[in-house]
Amino acid sequence: MLAAATSFFSRTAISQSYNIGNPNGSRSSTPTPSGPSASVTHTLPASVRVGLWKVQGATHKVTSKRVSVWTFDKRAEMEGLGPLSKERVLEVMKAEAAALSKLRHPSILEMVEPLEETRNELIFATEPILSSLDMSISRGSHYTSLVELDEIEIQKGILQLCKGLSFLHSSAKLIHSNLKPECVIINEAGDWKISGLGLTIPLLTADGSPSKWEFPGFDGRVPPYIQRSFDYIAPEYALDEVLVTASDMYSLAAVMYAVHCKGKPPFQNHGSLGGLRDNAGRPVPDIGDLDTDLQDLLRSLITRGSQSRPTPSTLPSHPFFSSLPISTLNFLDRSNFTAKTREEKISFMKGLTSVLGRFSEGLRIRKILPSLLEEMKDTHLLPYILPNVFVISNILSPTQFAQLVLPNLKPLFTVKDPPQNMLTLLDNLEMLQSKTEKGVFREQVLPLVYNALESEHAMVQERALGVVPDLCETIDYGEVSGVLFPRVALVFTKTKLLSVKVATLVTFLSMVKTLDQTNLTQKLCPLLSRIRTKEPAVMMATLAVQEAMGSKVDREAVASLVLPQLWSMSMGPLLNVQQFQRFMTVIRKLGDRVEKEHNQFLRDSQRIEDRSTPANGVASPNFDSGVDFVTLVGRNNANIKPDTVIDTSKSWDDDVWGSIFNDSHETTGQSVATSTIQTISPPPAPPTQLPLTQSLPSSPRLVTDTTLSRPPRFGAKPLPSSSFDRSTLATHPQPARSHRISSPPSQLQSISTHSTLPAAAPQKPNYNISLGDISATPSNTFASPPSYNAPNYTMTTMSPHLMSSAPLQSSPLSMTSMLTPMQPTRIVTASKPVTKDDWSDFDPLR
Repeated sequence: MLAAATSFFSRTAISQSYNIGNPNGSRSSTPTPSGPSASVTHTLPASVRVGLWKVQGATHKVTSKRVSVWTFDKRAEMEGLGPLSKERVLEVMKAEAAALSKLRHPSILEMVEPLEETRNELIFATEPILSSLDMSISRGSHYTSLVELDEIEIQKGILQLCKGLSFLHSSAKLIHSNLKPECVIINEAGDWKISGLGLTIPLLTADGSPSKWEFPGFDGRVPPYIQRSFDYIAPEYALDEVLVTASDMYSLAAVMYAVHCKGKPPFQNHGSLGGLRDNAGRPVPDIGDLDTDLQDLLRSLITRGSQSRPTPSTLPSHPFFSSLPISTLNFLDRSNFTAKTREEKISFMKGLTSVLGRFSEGLRIRKILPSLLEEMKDTHLLPYILPNVFVISNILSPTQFAQLVLPNLKPLFTVKDPPQNMLTLLDNLEMLQSKTEKGVFREQVLPLVYNALESEHAMVQERALGVVPDLCETIDYGEVSGVLFPRVALVFTKTKLLSVKVATLVTFLSMVKTLDQTNLTQKLCPLLSRIRTKEPAVMMATLAVQEAMGSKVDREAVASLVLPQLWSMSMGPLLNVQQFQRFMTVIRKLGDRVEKEHNQFLRDSQRIEDRSTPANGVASPNFDSGVDFVTLVGRNNANIKPDTVIDTSKSWDDDVWGSIFNDSHETTGQSVATSTIQTISPPPAPPTQLPLTQSLPSSPRLVTDTTLSRPPRFGAKPLPSSSFDRSTLATHPQPARSHRISSPPSQLQSISTHSTLPAAAPQKPNYNISLGDISATPSNTFASPPSYNAPNYTMTTMSPHLMSSAPLQSSPLSMTSMLTPMQPTRIVTASKPVTKDDWSDFDPLR
């Protein structure tokens, strides 16, 4: 319970409001080590020591404001001290915190939370700091400084201390009297701030009288931090017992000397007044290797008397501080820059780019970059500030860029005027992409490109189109096809400027290798087909896009979409000979591709079809495949229609094939002519060849023959009967005889007039067609041709459109078409007269 109570009473408002000990509290923007030239090349520890103070980074629990919390542990730091010494230590420590809370100046450490005291500690909070100057002085290769300092940063820091001393002397009427490296603080921005104000001496007392001199005694029992250092104290203060502000200028010179000489003061007096007296008035030692201007400055400050020393207001005019980088920093200082005119600011920003390389990385990040970002509120200065911002951003890590720069750039991505802003941002888009994560770039940076494409300024649109090719290779395909390509296409359709039109075509050319065939054929090709201008620049740019697409899309798209437009454009009246030849070269190239690929496609298709025919059991349309007709017909005997009459006296093995009676035309006659196809198996003896004069003519004539009477009870018109003109088929009359094929009652009987031709070979049937003499059979009997040794097939009636489309001696495909039944018909036998009962199942509407 005692421990809990002690912990409760030791809690302070600072400890309750802040997360103390957060490493990011005071160093979130500390640069990541990037090489030996980096100004800040080491990761800072979780806490630093400044005299007796322990300084830790902290973050406010609500506002996330970052501070540095200073804590003095009474028990640890005053262990072993007597009561008077403890009282003296607490007095100086409290006086230091109280002075910081009262004094407000850019060169004095800023207090954020006032001092709080508990039983065990003193605690207050200030602005975030990096280190004390004492811990940042380079002391050799074996010593690691927290902040590496170059000459420009040292000069800048000395000038800042001069401003702080000027404020103390003239405004606060104080003498610091204890200025030393431990009392100089480097904040997060790299600025040097005055601290250690626990031993300040007022020039005047409360009643206005001059303050009394205090003996600067040194007590070895008390920590050195709360005592004036005899190594940095002015001789006139210790020896002459005078209080003058010039004493602080001596201490400032001793600090400058220590910074340039690895932390050693000009004279080491070891806390002895006698040593101080002995060294007073001696020349400054070991300055031969320093800059001549610096040597002259140190000699004018480290003197026995105070009258000749420069003051804080005159010191900046010394030649040592007249370098261009220092003048640049002075001009950029907030107190000076805000008073400059816009023309002066623009001139300064133009020249700053060439000077930035002379500053250290740490100084650029901690000092110059924040000043530039603060001035970005003036949009008229943005075209001149942004180049400098991007030069510094190149040395930032992605984390630093996301924290320091990107939040200030986001509002600019939608600002379209002046157009120079977007031009500068687009020129540095690659750097923006390299410094941001993929998701952040898509959500926060890509809108810059989309807004630039919608700009009213042609230069901005062209610059935005110029960055699209690189984006296509780095961002997701869905973003390219779904967002980026439609926006470029919108620019292409709306623009009326020739340069922008050509720029969009160049962009399309780069996007061809990224887009898939669907987008190319369904979106880009129709878009290009709308081009109506005859300007050679547009036509040649379109030719390049079409050529690229022609090697990526399929042959159908090339033949139907690409080539037609190229042929149309090639006739442009403004093209010269070389441009026309270029069109012809591309057309021939793409045409050869289409021809080659389509020929290969047709050959592959034919090969696949030929291979699949035997497996499927279906005859190929090519009747030259060698399939035997007898085998083909015999295989299909199970599919004969029920109306077919089959002669049971002959076996199907004898290749008996009934013909199909087909009537399709009506005439004024009263009878129906029938056609019969007879199949006769070849005898074993060789066939007898017919004379050449009995061969079929190439184009037989169709003649009207007699008709069969239809029963009058149906009231239907008689059907026509057509047959071949007998005179065209043979030179000699042929005897007629009737032939009947008997069939079961369930099948249709087929009778026809026969005329035969010899077969081409004895082992295969042939097809012989001739006209029977129907007029010789008035009693409805049909003539049969004389028997020959080879089987023959005879037909007298045929559809006129079949006979007119191809000769009878054409390919088997024509014969197959002629033998295909058009509609079911009623066929009567030759030996039985046709009666009305034979038409009982005839449907006149069928």
